Amino acid sequence: MNKIGIIGGLGPESTLEYYKRIIYGYRNITGDENYPQLYVNSVNMTEILSYLTNNDYEKLADVLTNEINKLKTIGADYVAIASNTPHVVIDELIKKLTIPLISIVEETCKFAKNNNLKKVLLTGTIFTMSNNFYKKAFDKYNIECIVPEDNEKKIIHNVIFPNLENGIIIEEDKLAFMKVCNNIIKEKNIDGIILGCTELPLMINQDDFDISVLDTMEIHIKSILEKLM
Repeated sequence: MNKIGIIGGLGPESTLEYYKRIIYGYRNITGDENYPQLYVNSVNMTEILSYLTNNDYEKLADVLTNEINKLKTIGADYVAIASNTPHVVIDELIKKLTIPLISIVEETCKFAKNNNLKKVLLTGTIFTMSNNFYKKAFDKYNIECIVPEDNEKKIIHNVIFPNLENGIIIEEDKLAFMKVCNNIIKEKNIDGIILGCTELPLMINQDDFDISVLDTMEIHIKSILEKLM
């Protein structure tokens, strides 16, 4: 059995979901009484957000590399970042790391391709929606990745911060999110919506939309379980 290292804390609520779902997902697969060994490195989200706000991507990549290497040092065979936004520096991380990184972006693209999606809407933090790391990844799979307009990005981001990031679900926020997304889906003829923030599945699920909902956290966790086994 491989050992998995998780970069968590980005934010804490989704990290708890990763931990629980990996533990119990493993037990469901194996059907025995054992538990998998996980290493969780919970980093300071405020520090990470400061680098993003200041566009200091070099520092962000250095910090994440250092924290990931700590997981490698204590015995992790694979590592995963339990958040979409830090993948803004995924290319730099891949160059720096000597441990395999299970990318939430790459796994989401594979899922979309396997489900024959042609045009997807990206939602998430303002940092995720305003950078092109998802678009670049989807381009390799010949899938068009649509991002909201600036005013729509602000509405979606404000649904996530500060309430949802702290595990607080507000019905008015959910309705605002769905209204913005449904307008884009209708206008752009979208066939899949990416929940590109690992807190969004706490509020949104497949029943909320008539098109495919890509729960990046769930997709990521299933890929982690495959590596774990």
